[in-house]
Amino acid sequence: MKIALHTHTAADDTFIIAAPTYKIMAQSTLPAFKAIMADYWEGNFNAGAMEFRMPGGGTLYFRTGTDPDSVVGMTNVRHVWGDEAGKFSLYFWENLQARASFKEAPITLTTSPYSLNWIYKEIIRPLKRKPDSLPDVLYVKARSDENPYFPRAEYERKRSTMDPRRFQMMYGGEFDKMEGLVYQCFDEVENVVEPFALPSGTRVVAGVDWGYSHPFVIVVRAITPDGHHFQVAEFYKTQLTIDRKIEAAKRLQAVWNIERFYCDPANPDDIRSFNEAKLPAEGANNSLQGIEKHYELIKTRRYKMFRGANPHTEDEYEAYHWPEDDADINPDKDVKEPTPVDQDNHAMDANRYATVMTWQGSKRHIARVPAAEEQRQETQHARIERLKRPLRVSGSTENW
Repeated sequence: MKIALHTHTAADDTFIIAAPTYKIMAQSTLPAFKAIMADYWEGNFNAGAMEFRMPGGGTLYFRTGTDPDSVVGMTNVRHVWGDEAGKFSLYFWENLQARASFKEAPITLTTSPYSLNWIYKEIIRPLKRKPDSLPDVLYVKARSDENPYFPRAEYERKRSTMDPRRFQMMYGGEFDKMEGLVYQCFDEVENVVEPFALPSGTRVVAGVDWGYSHPFVIVVRAITPDGHHFQVAEFYKTQLTIDRKIEAAKRLQAVWNIERFYCDPANPDDIRSFNEAKLPAEGANNSLQGIEKHYELIKTRRYKMFRGANPHTEDEYEAYHWPEDDADINPDKDVKEPTPVDQDNHAMDANRYATVMTWQGSKRHIARVPAAEEQRQETQHARIERLKRPLRVSGSTENW
């Protein structure tokens, strides 16, 4: 990046340094770059705007994936550095590529291995299978002990005490599944299928997670007569007004004949707007019970996704995880029920709404309604007494 700043010196030249979160930017990325640019730093860095102006021309912007659209609108981008890029959402990565495309700017990514998300599937895995498959990519992998400044004794101590898989991720540069995934049972082979014609009798619903600076997400779920769930489409976009959200929902409804939208109940005004636009919508059950039910759907392989139709959902499955600190919670500590890390989880929430609401629907009892003749002959007192009595079903008795 320092070389690029000295190479492209026009006043309108733009550069981007990106990190997944503000914390990583402040504690790791920014101090490292500041040290490299020490001779130019003072007087040229605007901490409020997170901008660095190179003497003689060019502006460098520091942005994080906390707002994945924070890079949208930048022009004449000459170089991008993404630090700890393995923690970027697919949406943020796509936005960074879009900024670099106009000037065909190089992108440098530095990261430790965290999961089998987009960086593994788009870059690492193709190169492992065929080294020359991505001719415009230079992939450099290094173990910690290859760093001459890293203490060899510490490397050997960690190798002797850590789980081998975890050690290879942290110190060996090897990509593997993230520990503590909420849906660790999700399997790309078992839970992703080629698109096919849905059978007669299939009903289609959608899960909705509201957002503005964070993505607004709709996941479209087809439920076949035999009880299998197929995610057939997704919509994933930030910075949308309610009118544009309604437009997106109507386009999906026109294609898939969605019968109901199950929405995050935190936005009742948006739910009302959907209904006023003749999009049948209701607030979903927002309890963590939805995680349990969705986990069961995935593990029993009754939930699958159409390949190529849900890239952001698939990426979130590889990164949606429980807080690492939960492993240190003792049974006698007064803590609330743990919740997954609230980051890049919008498709996960939308899926949870779709699952828990259709699960409830499939389990909902149908109340017995007396025949018209029976209703006419009964008095109110007799009706109450009848409803108190147990209902016999197939030879058994249960309270109804």
